[in-house]
Amino acid sequence: MSSARVSVAEAADILGVHPQRVHQRIRAGSLPAEKIGNQWAIEKDDLRRVRHHVGPGRPLSSKSAWDLLAVAAHDLAAAELSPSARSRARSRLRNLLANASSDDLDEAAAHLGHALRNRAERALFSASPRDLPDVRDDERVHLSGISLPESNLSAGAVAEGYVSSGDLDVLIDDYLLSPAHRSRANVILHVVSSEADNPALTLEDVARSPLALAADLAEHDGVREKSEAVRTVVDLHAQFVARGAYAVGAGRG
Repeated sequence: MSSARVSVAEAADILGVHPQRVHQRIRAGSLPAEKIGNQWAIEKDDLRRVRHHVGPGRPLSSKSAWDLLAVAAHDLAAAELSPSARSRARSRLRNLLANASSDDLDEAAAHLGHALRNRAERALFSASPRDLPDVRDDERVHLSGISLPESNLSAGAVAEGYVSSGDLDVLIDDYLLSPAHRSRANVILHVVSSEADNPALTLEDVARSPLALAADLAEHDGVREKSEAVRTVVDLHAQFVARGAYAVGAGRG
Protein backbone atom coordinates (compact mmCIF):
# COMPACT_ATOMS: atom_id res chain seq x y z
CA MET A 1 0.00 0.00 0.00
CA SER A 2 1.14 3.56 -0.64
CA SER A 3 1.69 5.93 2.28
CA ALA A 4 -1.68 7.59 1.44
CA ARG A 5 -3.61 4.31 1.52
CA VAL A 6 -4.11 1.47 3.96
CA SER A 7 -5.39 -2.09 3.70
CA VAL A 8 -8.58 -3.40 5.32
CA ALA A 9 -6.54 -4.97 8.14
CA GLU A 10 -4.69 -1.70 8.76
CA ALA A 11 -7.95 0.27 8.66
CA ALA A 12 -9.52 -2.11 11.19
CA ASP A 13 -6.55 -1.67 13.50
CA ILE A 14 -6.78 2.13 13.27
CA LEU A 15 -10.54 2.14 13.91
CA GLY A 16 -10.33 -0.53 16.62
CA VAL A 17 -12.85 -2.81 14.92
CA HIS A 18 -12.85 -6.26 13.30
CA PRO A 19 -11.88 -6.32 9.59
CA GLN A 20 -15.37 -7.68 8.85
CA ARG A 21 -16.81 -4.36 10.06
CA VAL A 22 -14.55 -2.49 7.62
CA HIS A 23 -15.82 -4.72 4.80
CA GLN A 24 -19.42 -4.00 5.89
CA ARG A 25 -18.79 -0.25 5.73
CA ILE A 26 -17.23 -0.59 2.29
CA ARG A 27 -20.27 -2.55 1.04
CA ALA A 28 -22.63 0.01 2.59
CA GLY A 29 -20.77 2.86 0.92
CA SER A 30 -19.96 4.64 4.19
CA LEU A 31 -16.22 4.00 3.73
CA PRO A 32 -14.89 4.77 0.23
CA ALA A 33 -12.41 2.18 -1.07
CA GLU A 34 -10.83 1.10 -4.33
CA LYS A 35 -10.26 -2.51 -5.39
CA ILE A 36 -6.65 -3.09 -6.40
CA GLY A 37 -6.14 -6.65 -7.51
CA ASN A 38 -7.92 -8.72 -4.89
CA GLN A 39 -7.54 -6.21 -2.04
CA TRP A 40 -9.34 -3.06 -1.00
CA ALA A 41 -7.31 0.13 -0.63
CA ILE A 42 -8.62 2.90 1.63
CA GLU A 43 -7.50 6.51 1.53
CA LYS A 44 -6.18 7.74 4.87
CA ASP A 45 -8.18 10.96 4.53
CA ASP A 46 -11.42 8.94 4.20
CA LEU A 47 -10.38 6.82 7.17
CA ARG A 48 -9.76 9.91 9.28
CA ARG A 49 -13.24 11.18 8.37
CA VAL A 50 -14.84 7.89 9.43
CA ARG A 51 -12.78 7.73 12.60
CA HIS A 52 -13.91 11.23 13.55
CA HIS A 53 -17.58 10.32 13.04
CA VAL A 54 -17.81 6.87 14.59
CA GLY A 55 -19.48 8.39 17.64
CA PRO A 56 -19.01 7.63 21.35
CA GLY A 57 -19.65 4.18 22.77
CA ARG A 58 -21.15 1.18 21.07
CA PRO A 59 -24.22 1.43 18.82
CA LEU A 60 -27.46 0.01 20.17
CA SER A 61 -28.37 -3.53 19.26
CA SER A 62 -31.03 -4.01 16.61
CA LYS A 63 -33.69 -4.78 19.23
CA SER A 64 -32.72 -1.82 21.42
CA ALA A 65 -32.74 0.49 18.40
CA TRP A 66 -36.25 -0.66 17.45
CA ASP A 67 -37.42 -0.28 21.06
CA LEU A 68 -36.14 3.29 20.91
CA LEU A 69 -38.00 3.90 17.65
CA ALA A 70 -41.18 2.46 19.20
CA VAL A 71 -41.03 4.80 22.18
CA ALA A 72 -40.29 7.75 19.90
CA ALA A 73 -43.14 6.84 17.53
CA HIS A 74 -46.31 6.86 19.64
CA ASP A 75 -47.85 5.54 22.86
CA LEU A 76 -49.51 2.54 21.20
CA ALA A 77 -46.15 1.28 19.91
CA ALA A 78 -44.51 1.87 23.28
CA ALA A 79 -47.30 -0.07 24.99
CA GLU A 80 -46.25 -3.20 23.06
CA LEU A 81 -42.93 -3.25 24.93
CA SER A 82 -42.41 -4.81 28.32
CA PRO A 83 -42.28 -2.31 31.21
CA SER A 84 -38.53 -2.81 31.63
CA ALA A 85 -37.81 -2.44 27.90
CA ARG A 86 -40.03 0.66 27.76
CA SER A 87 -38.23 2.21 30.72
CA ARG A 88 -34.78 1.55 29.23
CA ALA A 89 -35.88 2.91 25.85
CA ARG A 90 -37.27 6.12 27.37
CA SER A 91 -34.05 6.70 29.28
CA ARG A 92 -31.94 6.11 26.17
CA LEU A 93 -34.21 8.33 24.10
CA ARG A 94 -33.89 11.17 26.59
CA ASN A 95 -30.11 10.94 26.57
CA LEU A 96 -29.86 10.54 22.78
CA LEU A 97 -32.09 13.49 21.96
CA ALA A 98 -30.53 15.73 24.61
CA ASN A 99 -26.99 14.97 23.39
CA ALA A 100 -27.87 15.30 19.72
CA SER A 101 -29.63 18.59 20.41
CA SER A 102 -26.61 20.11 22.16
CA ASP A 103 -23.70 18.93 19.95
CA ASP A 104 -22.38 20.83 16.96
CA LEU A 105 -23.78 19.81 13.58
CA ASP A 106 -21.24 17.16 12.58
CA GLU A 107 -20.99 15.67 16.07
CA ALA A 108 -24.78 15.58 16.50
CA ALA A 109 -25.30 13.81 13.18
CA ALA A 110 -22.48 11.37 13.91
CA HIS A 111 -23.83 10.58 17.38
CA LEU A 112 -27.34 9.98 16.08
CA GLY A 113 -26.32 7.84 13.10
CA HIS A 114 -23.93 5.79 15.22
CA ALA A 115 -26.39 5.10 18.04
CA LEU A 116 -29.13 3.87 15.67
CA ARG A 117 -26.89 2.21 13.10
CA ASN A 118 -28.24 -1.28 13.79
CA ARG A 119 -31.88 -0.38 13.13
CA ALA A 120 -31.23 -1.66 9.57
CA GLU A 121 -28.39 -2.39 7.17
CA ARG A 122 -27.85 0.46 4.73
CA ALA A 123 -27.35 -0.73 1.14
CA LEU A 124 -26.51 1.57 -1.78
CA PHE A 125 -27.41 0.89 -5.40
CA SER A 126 -27.48 2.47 -8.82
CA ALA A 127 -30.62 2.24 -10.96
CA SER A 128 -31.68 3.67 -14.28
CA PRO A 129 -33.22 7.12 -13.68
CA ARG A 130 -36.23 5.92 -15.67
CA ASP A 131 -36.87 3.23 -13.04
CA LEU A 132 -36.73 5.52 -10.01
CA PRO A 133 -40.45 6.48 -10.07
CA ASP A 134 -41.35 2.78 -10.10
CA VAL A 135 -38.94 2.06 -7.25
CA ARG A 136 -40.54 4.82 -5.18
CA ASP A 137 -44.04 3.52 -5.98
CA ASP A 138 -43.19 -0.12 -5.23
CA GLU A 139 -45.24 -1.33 -2.25
CA ARG A 140 -42.22 -3.29 -0.99
CA VAL A 141 -40.27 -0.05 -0.55
CA HIS A 142 -41.40 2.08 2.40
CA LEU A 143 -40.13 5.56 1.56
CA SER A 144 -37.98 7.27 4.15
CA GLY A 145 -35.18 9.79 4.56
CA ILE A 146 -34.78 12.24 1.70
CA SER A 147 -37.69 10.62 -0.16
CA LEU A 148 -40.13 11.94 2.46
CA PRO A 149 -41.63 15.43 2.18
CA GLU A 150 -40.91 15.85 5.90
CA SER A 151 -37.20 15.92 5.13
CA ASN A 152 -37.66 19.31 3.42
CA LEU A 153 -35.22 18.16 0.76
CA SER A 154 -35.85 17.86 -2.95
CA ALA A 155 -34.66 14.39 -3.90
CA GLY A 156 -36.40 13.43 -7.12
CA ALA A 157 -33.19 11.86 -8.41
CA VAL A 158 -32.89 9.50 -5.43
CA ALA A 159 -35.14 6.82 -3.92
CA GLU A 160 -34.66 6.01 -0.23
CA GLY A 161 -36.69 3.57 1.81
CA TYR A 162 -36.94 0.62 4.19
CA VAL A 163 -37.30 -2.90 2.82
CA SER A 164 -37.51 -6.39 4.23
CA SER A 165 -34.47 -8.57 3.58
CA GLY A 166 -36.87 -11.13 2.11
CA ASP A 167 -37.77 -8.69 -0.68
CA LEU A 168 -34.27 -7.38 -1.41
CA ASP A 169 -33.08 -9.91 -3.99
CA VAL A 170 -36.31 -9.67 -5.98
CA LEU A 171 -36.14 -5.87 -5.96
CA ILE A 172 -32.56 -6.03 -7.20
CA ASP A 173 -33.64 -8.29 -10.06
CA ASP A 174 -36.81 -6.34 -10.87
CA TYR A 175 -35.01 -3.01 -11.25
CA LEU A 176 -31.53 -4.26 -12.22
CA LEU A 177 -30.01 -2.55 -9.19
CA SER A 178 -26.22 -2.50 -9.06
CA PRO A 179 -24.16 -1.92 -5.89
CA ALA A 180 -22.78 1.62 -6.02
CA HIS A 181 -20.39 3.93 -4.19
CA ARG A 182 -22.21 6.55 -2.12
CA SER A 183 -21.18 9.26 -4.58
CA ARG A 184 -23.02 7.46 -7.42
CA ALA A 185 -25.88 5.72 -5.60
CA ASN A 186 -29.42 6.84 -6.45
CA VAL A 187 -31.21 4.08 -4.51
CA ILE A 188 -30.69 3.89 -0.73
CA LEU A 189 -32.29 0.91 0.98
CA HIS A 190 -32.43 0.32 4.73
CA VAL A 191 -32.68 -3.45 4.90
CA VAL A 192 -34.44 -4.98 7.91
CA SER A 193 -34.13 -8.69 8.57
CA SER A 194 -37.33 -10.54 7.72
CA GLU A 195 -36.62 -12.77 10.75
CA ALA A 196 -36.48 -9.88 13.21
CA ASP A 197 -39.20 -9.87 15.85
CA ASN A 198 -40.41 -6.26 16.09
CA PRO A 199 -44.08 -6.49 17.15
CA ALA A 200 -44.35 -2.84 18.16
CA LEU A 201 -43.66 -1.36 14.72
CA THR A 202 -44.15 -2.19 11.06
CA LEU A 203 -41.70 -1.14 8.36
CA GLU A 204 -44.12 1.61 7.39
CA ASP A 205 -44.19 2.84 11.01
CA VAL A 206 -40.41 3.01 11.13
CA ALA A 207 -40.05 4.62 7.72
CA ARG A 208 -42.29 7.51 8.78
CA SER A 209 -40.91 7.83 12.31
CA PRO A 210 -39.32 11.25 13.00
CA LEU A 211 -36.47 9.57 14.86
CA ALA A 212 -35.77 7.18 11.96
CA LEU A 213 -35.99 10.14 9.57
CA ALA A 214 -33.35 11.95 11.60
CA ALA A 215 -31.11 8.86 11.66
CA ASP A 216 -31.55 8.37 7.90
CA LEU A 217 -30.60 11.97 7.16
CA ALA A 218 -27.64 11.83 9.56
CA GLU A 219 -26.11 9.07 7.44
CA HIS A 220 -25.84 11.38 4.42
CA ASP A 221 -22.72 13.44 3.81
CA GLY A 222 -24.42 16.72 2.91
CA VAL A 223 -24.70 19.67 5.26
CA ARG A 224 -28.40 20.16 4.38
CA GLU A 225 -29.24 16.56 5.29
CA LYS A 226 -27.35 16.79 8.58
CA SER A 227 -28.99 20.12 9.36
CA GLU A 228 -32.45 18.62 8.82
CA ALA A 229 -31.50 15.62 10.95
CA VAL A 230 -30.54 17.88 13.85
CA ARG A 231 -33.61 20.10 13.37
CA THR A 232 -35.84 17.00 13.53
CA VAL A 233 -34.12 15.83 16.71
CA VAL A 234 -34.42 19.26 18.34
CA ASP A 235 -38.14 19.41 17.50
CA LEU A 236 -38.71 15.87 18.77
CA HIS A 237 -36.83 16.59 21.98
CA ALA A 238 -38.92 19.73 22.59
CA GLN A 239 -42.15 17.80 22.01
CA PHE A 240 -41.19 15.07 24.46
CA VAL A 241 -40.13 17.54 27.13
CA ALA A 242 -43.34 19.52 26.70
CA ARG A 243 -45.60 16.53 27.25
CA GLY A 244 -43.44 14.76 29.85
CA ALA A 245 -43.08 11.73 27.58
CA TYR A 246 -39.72 10.77 29.07
CA ALA A 247 -41.26 9.79 32.37
CA VAL A 248 -41.26 6.05 33.01
CA GLY A 249 -45.00 6.02 33.56
CA ALA A 250 -45.85 8.29 30.66
CA GLY A 251 -48.19 7.18 27.90
CA ARG A 252 -50.29 4.06 27.83
CA GLY A 253 -49.41 0.74 29.28
